Amino acid sequence: MKQGSTRIPSVLITGGAKRIGAELARRFAKEGFKVAIHYNSSCEEAAALGAKLNATAKICTILKADLRSRDGIGDLFNKARDAVGEIDVCINNAAMFVNDDVFDIDDKQFDDHLSVNVKAPVYLSALVAAQPEKADDRLVINLLDNKVFAINPDFFTYTLSKSALLTATHMMAMRFDGFPRVCGIAPSITLISGKQSEENFDKSSRLNPLHRRILPSDIADAAIFIWKTKTYNNQIITIDGGQTMWKLPRDVAFLTEKA
Repeated sequence: MKQGSTRIPSVLITGGAKRIGAELARRFAKEGFKVAIHYNSSCEEAAALGAKLNATAKICTILKADLRSRDGIGDLFNKARDAVGEIDVCINNAAMFVNDDVFDIDDKQFDDHLSVNVKAPVYLSALVAAQPEKADDRLVINLLDNKVFAINPDFFTYTLSKSALLTATHMMAMRFDGFPRVCGIAPSITLISGKQSEENFDKSSRLNPLHRRILPSDIADAAIFIWKTKTYNNQIITIDGGQTMWKLPRDVAFLTEKA
């Protein structure tokens, strides 16, 4: 977006219908952005969030796409541009997160982790960079995981995919040379997932030196900081209460007995 421009900035958020994605959508809408919310299966949640954001002004559009399909990714991007204009910020938030072990890898699950968690962010980032309109600033934010800085073998193919996305973040920042800027946010466990119990989540979410939970609002705060700090590029904000210092040998979900 050009400095001094009166055009309303826009953001595309993958997996934006619920959880962290929904918090990001609400925050960027509050900051005055037009918001394109991508979803795959969360149709009702996307519709409800879109209706809420559009209650006072038409600022939000919801778009369905399967991020495992490159054609679907291209179609998503084109529809987002048609709805909200050139994309100033792209937040690659959507992720597949399923546990597996190196000794029992399912090929399709491995492929899906790579497709959603690595290939889709790379393809979308390239589309942001290839937009023909001139701009003083554009931004890609990739949602990572703090465990890429303190590796353990749990969630094996998921962790591989997020580690690859970290590398891709740095490579794209170099290749794009600041247009767009490419950054990352690497939180620790933020919301309850899968079959995790409330008790397990409460313990594991506080398994850090501060003994504090990481909140979706913390991640949204970081995203807004990155957008507003125009010299921030090729860098990662880790939000985990200092957990990576401990170099935990297992995923926190399996270490609650030590919390």
